[in-house]
Amino acid sequence: MDIFRYTFMQYALINGIFIGILCPLIGVFLVLKNLSLIADGVAHFSFGGIALGIILGFSPNVMILVFSIVGALLVNYIVRRSKLYGDTAIAILLSTGLALGITIISMAKGTNFNINSYLFGSLLAIDKSELVFALSFGIPVIILVLLLYKPLLYITFDEDSARASGLPVEMLNTLLVLIGAITVAITIRIAGILLASALVVIPVATGMQVSKSFKGALLSSIIFGVISVILGLFLSYYLNIAPGGAIVLVNVLIFLMSLSRFFH
Repeated sequence: MDIFRYTFMQYALINGIFIGILCPLIGVFLVLKNLSLIADGVAHFSFGGIALGIILGFSPNVMILVFSIVGALLVNYIVRRSKLYGDTAIAILLSTGLALGITIISMAKGTNFNINSYLFGSLLAIDKSELVFALSFGIPVIILVLLLYKPLLYITFDEDSARASGLPVEMLNTLLVLIGAITVAITIRIAGILLASALVVIPVATGMQVSKSFKGALLSSIIFGVISVILGLFLSYYLNIAPGGAIVLVNVLIFLMSLSRFFH
């Protein structure tokens, strides 16, 4: 197929499939623990990091990662130290990141910003260095989830029993939030700040519709995630549309199909 003659499409496909596996793998734990919105909050908070990185001359990708981790820790801290629910803490985080980014941009008059690629994603612009960056942080996350699969599963469904059995529940919850933040940071380059959370949540929502067990939901979520990336890439190439948007729309279409009798 002529689509794979180009090196940038090869990088896009490899990175996309990797994200299609990584996002649902983390997302299934976040969704079941009612932490779906944290992906959205962390993604928006990283906007401040992008603006700061461009101003200071730092790598935007590194700043996205740093701000995503800091944002996740802030949400965790606010929830534990206040009487607020998680969604309120996430709303505060989201607003803070956007306000910080907008303020920095308004102060940097005359600076040439390329914010659109970070807001809406730019999968086709990914080069070898960015692919290596994603794999370097994403592969350890996958290994960590596989090693801690049973403890994470335990705290996902029954924190009280997990605590009574001696598991470090607080540490595991913090770890889950952190690896979720890293996943979102890697995903932003593909889907952008505005759509990154969709790749974490929607395939999982679809998997939960068509499966009756946790393992079934996990595996089907990954399958749907990968399929949506591949189909989205083909659509973006042949229809000349934004790949991030195409991938998310394919995800939404598959989810809507899962609600019908198509998968039943």
